[in-house]
Amino acid sequence: MRIGDLPSVRVDDIQIHPRTSDLVIATHGRSLAILDDTIPFREFTPEIASKPAQLFSVRSLTGAYLQPGFVDANGKGRYRGQNPAEGALFTVWVREFTGDEIKIVVTKSTGQPVANLKAPGTPGFTRLNWDLRPTKDVIAEYGGDDPKRLLPSGDYTAELTFGPTKVKQTFHVDLAEGITPR
Repeated sequence: MRIGDLPSVRVDDIQIHPRTSDLVIATHGRSLAILDDTIPFREFTPEIASKPAQLFSVRSLTGAYLQPGFVDANGKGRYRGQNPAEGALFTVWVREFTGDEIKIVVTKSTGQPVANLKAPGTPGFTRLNWDLRPTKDVIAEYGGDDPKRLLPSGDYTAELTFGPTKVKQTFHVDLAEGITPR
C-alpha cells in the first residue's frame, strides 16, 4: 500500500504522537515520515462513509509565526522534511463526485465571517489549511496595514457546505506570547 511520497522501504516502527496525533513512521534507511493529524482517520466510521460529505474535528492550535529556516548550498539535495503549514487544518470526506465544490466558512464566536475556503469536490479525503488570517474576500472588514497579522485568540466555527450537506465543527485558537493580533 502506498502512503503519499513514502518510498518503498522497510518500516521499523509506527507511532501516533500522544500530543499532536500525528502518525510517525520510522523507516530503515530513509529516516522518518509524518502524517499530520490522524484524528479524522480515527473518527472515520461506516456511518460517516455513507454520508455525502463530512468535516472532521479540528484540533485546537496555537497561532505563531514560523521562522524561516537556514539556506544552504545543497543544490537539489534536500535532507530535511517540510514543516506543516501554519494555522488550522481541515479534513473533509466526500463520498462521490457530484460537481459541487467543497466550501468552508470560518467564523468567530460572534458569527462574524473571517475566512472562506474552497476546494474541488474530489471523492475521498481532502485537506484545506487556514493560516489564521482573513481571506481576501473578507479582509476589508478587518482593516489594518499589515495583511500578515493573525486574528485574535478565541473560539471559531468552521462550516462545511457540499451541495445540500452542511456540517459544523468548533475549535479554539491561542496566539503565541508576543504576537499582536489583528
